[in-house]
Amino acid sequence: MTKILLGMFVGGAALSAALFVGFDVLVHETKSNEFCTSCHTMQGNYVEYQGTLHYQNRVGIQAGCSSCHVPSSGPELLWAKVRASKDLLHQFLGTVGTEEKFESARHRMAETVWKTMEATDSRECRSCHSLSNMDLLEQRPSARRYHEVAIREQTTCITCHKGIAHFLPLSNDSDTGVSKLREAAKSVPPQTTALYAIETTPFYLSADSRETNDGTLMPSAPVTRIGEDKGMIKVRIDGWRQEGVDKIAYFSVGKRVVNAVMSQDTVERAKLGQVVDDTGSGQKWTAVSVEAWVEPGHLVGAPKLIWDAAGQLLRSNCGNCHAEPDLTHFTANQWIGVVQSMQIRTAMNDEQKRLLMQYVQKHGRDMAESATH
Repeated sequence: MTKILLGMFVGGAALSAALFVGFDVLVHETKSNEFCTSCHTMQGNYVEYQGTLHYQNRVGIQAGCSSCHVPSSGPELLWAKVRASKDLLHQFLGTVGTEEKFESARHRMAETVWKTMEATDSRECRSCHSLSNMDLLEQRPSARRYHEVAIREQTTCITCHKGIAHFLPLSNDSDTGVSKLREAAKSVPPQTTALYAIETTPFYLSADSRETNDGTLMPSAPVTRIGEDKGMIKVRIDGWRQEGVDKIAYFSVGKRVVNAVMSQDTVERAKLGQVVDDTGSGQKWTAVSVEAWVEPGHLVGAPKLIWDAAGQLLRSNCGNCHAEPDLTHFTANQWIGVVQSMQIRTAMNDEQKRLLMQYVQKHGRDMAESATH
């Protein structure tokens, strides 16, 4: 009996050791980049990752797939492996087997990962990065500012760093906002006089001709309805002309917030008014007004509808990579450079950029009073 019990003990110990070693080897092998990208559905993800500092950097430290997506040890590691088994099923089913299928599911998959990382307080990020060990004085001013906030408010990493290793999903939020604007533009009461362009909108000097436009309204540009004829809306466009720049009507003196761009014919018909010496720009600014015709369906009676759509753009294109910016952090003129430099990091087209530009400029530090216009 003693020999049997001893044999069972030795056998059990050997089996346990074999299982432990086997599991350790299995985990090690299945945590490699080579294993993770052995499924063709992960090839595109891997290419995105290769273009980031997590793959290649000046100090030669690489964070692999498992560094961000797999706990290092403990029950969490076992549970992560169990959950990952569903990926094999979807690989065989071809759920994301094509680029089109993958892109259509990218937002859902990204949200799943983000929620997991939020729930664990960005545990995998913190295995390499520690806010308490950062030398904030060595960081760029913008990074230092946001990390100071993160330390003070105990913000988790993934809140600001969603676009750190893979392309961000294209958001439908902006399309939804534009669709709502267009629906609202169809039902503006005819007695509404204060109107606002919902998008880049051509205008004409005559209600009879629509072959060539005589100028363009910018998104959110305010106009005043003064009549209707032949299915067109007659409006008055008001603004300010900067000295030496005749073809642009700006929203405010000294602020390069564009209301409208005018053709030479429109410039010649425009009425000029008050002249102001602006100490900030050191130039003269002249009030300008012109009457023009606009097709229906491009104007709404409340700026809030436009700002709601623009706010969606801001959240979906800026808030995915860092904390949503404080609009009053920059002046109207400073926002021009900020938006232009950041557009290349987003999926915004030129029309969306113009809408976002108007939003941040008109809510800038020196333009707070314009938010209702």
